[in-house]
Amino acid sequence: MKKKISIIMGASLIMLASCKKFLDINEDPNRVTENTPELVMPQSLTGTANIVNVDYNSYGADLMYRANAGGFSGFGTVISYDYTTGTLTNLWSGPYDNLEDYKYIKDKTTGEQKYVYYNAIARIMMAHNYQLLVDTYNDVPYTEALNGANNISPKYDKAEAIYKDLAAQIDTAISLINTGIANSLTVQPLTAASDPLFSQSGPNMTLWKQFANTIKLRIVLRAGNKVQFNNTTFSPDGFLTIDAMLNPGFVKIAGKQNPIWPYSVTNTASASSRLPSYFSLSFYDGTKINDPKRGAAVFRNFPSTAANQLGNETNPNPPNSVVPNYWFKGTSGTVYDKVGIYKGFDAGLPLLLAAESYFLQAEAMVRGIITGDAKTAFNKGIEASFTYLYKDNTNTVPGSGAYSAPVADATAYRTANATNNLVNFDLAASNEEKIEAIITQKYIALTMIHSHEAWNEYRRTGYPRVTGSGPTQTMASTVSVSTRPDKMPARVLYPSSEFNTNAANVPKEVDKFKTLIFWAK
Repeated sequence: MKKKISIIMGASLIMLASCKKFLDINEDPNRVTENTPELVMPQSLTGTANIVNVDYNSYGADLMYRANAGGFSGFGTVISYDYTTGTLTNLWSGPYDNLEDYKYIKDKTTGEQKYVYYNAIARIMMAHNYQLLVDTYNDVPYTEALNGANNISPKYDKAEAIYKDLAAQIDTAISLINTGIANSLTVQPLTAASDPLFSQSGPNMTLWKQFANTIKLRIVLRAGNKVQFNNTTFSPDGFLTIDAMLNPGFVKIAGKQNPIWPYSVTNTASASSRLPSYFSLSFYDGTKINDPKRGAAVFRNFPSTAANQLGNETNPNPPNSVVPNYWFKGTSGTVYDKVGIYKGFDAGLPLLLAAESYFLQAEAMVRGIITGDAKTAFNKGIEASFTYLYKDNTNTVPGSGAYSAPVADATAYRTANATNNLVNFDLAASNEEKIEAIITQKYIALTMIHSHEAWNEYRRTGYPRVTGSGPTQTMASTVSVSTRPDKMPARVLYPSSEFNTNAANVPKEVDKFKTLIFWAK
């Protein structure tokens, strides 16, 4: 698999070439004897966060949140959705490359009591990455994947079967962690160096189990009744209540800083070619919901932020862009507020937001998958969204100033929108209206952070609701060639590398507008 996907890595991730040297391990860890799990895991985790926050977030952002700015052209498939096998190939190559690293850890540590935590984490992260792939492509190589030259043409497994096994792998991982806790004297503990996600202040295997539970909950919820899981219960450790933030020690050195910083702030030509869509702004500026506090934290010049509808390049021309971009609270890479989306070159990368965890729990409670009060979880999700946006580059809410009271501001937000059933959970008269409120608030919380998850949820649920073709009614491009009623694509296509090297197995007759991911509406 590595041979097939490495061909396109250079072109698709050229903007991250220098960063990858810092974030990734050797080209083929299975053939390098000097690597150890302690050395491989931090780069693997950082690589995952890089894939999620740059590649996948950018993919989702173009579909759900942003539009083309004035003075730029050549957007091609971004605005037409006329995807080819050469479109967004990094969504395939990136996760598979990263999966090889986790497979190395898993293979190296299986049966080794000393490394039981490493083995568990590798399983959790492999489940995380495979869900990315299934949610993007549907059927993908799984049982025969990641074997290098031993099998360069792996079969494609059914998406439903993969989902079922991912949940089982997470159960196994949690069991392994519990085994390690019970035998702590014989286990290699995690450190800030080996685990830059949850062990910055010492080993914290409870957070790893909560992270695993949250990933499993997302898998079970998304699958709905289309997968018969062996076990739909969760360990008593609960779900994440904090943002899963990864920081291996980002510093202002080329190739060693937060990877979204050069791409979205200092690379002004790339960053300034986009601006918010009217659709995304409508959930802040009072058109649909009045949200001045988060609006000011997210958008530059809010509430006078310039916007456009995707695809609009003429009559009238979309407004010209600003440098660096409209989601950046500053004027340059050295003059900025350390809040919102781009918090600094040394800020950590979120791998999973507490807000998403709470909204997953709220939906699961409405659907009867877990017990609890859905309204409480829903409100906690809103509070967690405010909290994340208010945090600075040190992952801390400031003690004073405009961004010092996220919980109070979330309460004021609910009060100001007391008659809006997308904010006031009590006004949701049916379970479906509750689901709409939950997914809409998740859409807001994921704005330009994990945009691909908002895209997945839209395809699964139809929310946030599209009500027409106007700029605040739909996120769809004005020049879309989609044949779907909502004028959106259904998916991206398998990369050309698969047709070149695995033609016997790659699914045929996949249509970007008609072939749905198995859980999609």
